[in-house]
Amino acid sequence: MYIVGHELIQEPVSAYRQPTFLYSLLASLLFLLMAFLFPTGFRDWLGEVARSTLFYFGDFYLLLGLFMVLVLLGIALSPWGKITLGEGPLAYGWFSWVAMLYSTGMGAGLMLRAVQEPVFYYTQPPRASEWTPEVFALEYTFFHWGLTPWAFYGMFGLIIGYLVYGKSRRMLSSSILNDRYQRSWMTVPIDVVTILSTLFGVVGAVGLGSRQLLAGFSEILIPIELSYLNNSYLVLFLGSLATISAFSGLSRGIRNISRFNIGMALFLLVFTLVAGDTWHMAVNFTSALGAYLYDFLPMSVNAGAMRVSEDFLMDWTYFYWAFWLSWAPFTGVFIARISKGRTFREFIFGVLLVPSLGTFAWFAVFGSEAFLQIGLPESYQGQFDSLYNSIFLFFDGLPLTQLLQPLSLLLVFTFLITSIDSAIFVLGMFADNGNNEPRRRNLLVWGTILVLFTVATLFIGKDQLLASISQLLLVMALPFSWIYLLMMGAFLYSLYKKRI
Repeated sequence: MYIVGHELIQEPVSAYRQPTFLYSLLASLLFLLMAFLFPTGFRDWLGEVARSTLFYFGDFYLLLGLFMVLVLLGIALSPWGKITLGEGPLAYGWFSWVAMLYSTGMGAGLMLRAVQEPVFYYTQPPRASEWTPEVFALEYTFFHWGLTPWAFYGMFGLIIGYLVYGKSRRMLSSSILNDRYQRSWMTVPIDVVTILSTLFGVVGAVGLGSRQLLAGFSEILIPIELSYLNNSYLVLFLGSLATISAFSGLSRGIRNISRFNIGMALFLLVFTLVAGDTWHMAVNFTSALGAYLYDFLPMSVNAGAMRVSEDFLMDWTYFYWAFWLSWAPFTGVFIARISKGRTFREFIFGVLLVPSLGTFAWFAVFGSEAFLQIGLPESYQGQFDSLYNSIFLFFDGLPLTQLLQPLSLLLVFTFLITSIDSAIFVLGMFADNGNNEPRRRNLLVWGTILVLFTVATLFIGKDQLLASISQLLLVMALPFSWIYLLMMGAFLYSLYKKRI
């Protein structure tokens, strides 16, 4: 299905597109086989490949992220900013649009890191800084969750939206190829790498998020063992619900759950803001935002006084940039799918600035309250070290704990559902020749594959879950980044030819 003017035209799946799904499925099955038969050796091999990738290409990730931000801002401020993604009314209003892109792009991760990451930088700063410990901790959190990740998402979404709504192409990465090459051998590897990159990125989020759900359930309700088997059962349950949500389509299941997510997140945010030291949070927010903008360029290239150690980069920044790269295909395509009718300028500022400011407010409120609960950095007792239950322990220090903890657990659950169902929807589009409304059999197949991939990753990682997922992301992000640069080059050249 593709768009010409105002019409949607159904096009049969051509033979040259069939290998895309088959090769992706074969690669998925090979991964599952290696994961189950050789879990230790496969994990060690992934670790070695990931370390080599970082050694040779870590700085490349940093430069690529900065390049994305600058190019997007340049497009928004140029005459190209007036270009519209398609004709007719907006596909979705502002609230639904922001709710869906925010829930899909970062929701589950924000629950994981809301307290743990700011506290880590507060008690273990990666370098000396002229800012106060609180402001510096929030500044580095803003850096990892702000403009750069949304630039990775937004650039991909803008490219796909332009190709689909402006040039009547399919919602596939290989749509960057012009008509001369549309049926060449290059289409299959481009789409296969995109599909596999999406798989690894989503698997990382589901693996971590499901572990947080188990930890929260054990902390709040009844003790439950954080075992591989229990985690696998939970992933199966999440995948089943997400597939059902994907069946209902964008305008029903995915949009409604996303709106619920944002409403619930705003409630937790406002309650914490009012129940805590509001003035302290506001001062930290504005100070950290100013520090972030002031230091953004040198931090982005790890230069001068902003330089941090290679170990820190490998554990945090390189990992994050690879993670955002891995999520860019499915998040970008999803954002493009819901952005018809918006100008380039509106799209870029909406994707780049609005969610970034929301994320900054989120971390400033939860981080500032956590700092007050801790006291001085040297007084820290390790209560927020856990990636999985820190958010639930955090609410012990606020009024109405018995209400806030179950609500936060529910929000983790619904954020995960939104991430999975939108990924299933996008993968279904990839496998269905770029069809804007993929067939249910494709959604079912990719829902099943996502579950199996996650279970396999849990089996590989076990107690070293985060490490193994990081390795997968680092390995897959690199080949995708090359495709991404190819897409950007073709996109910018196409804009140049328009000569607005």
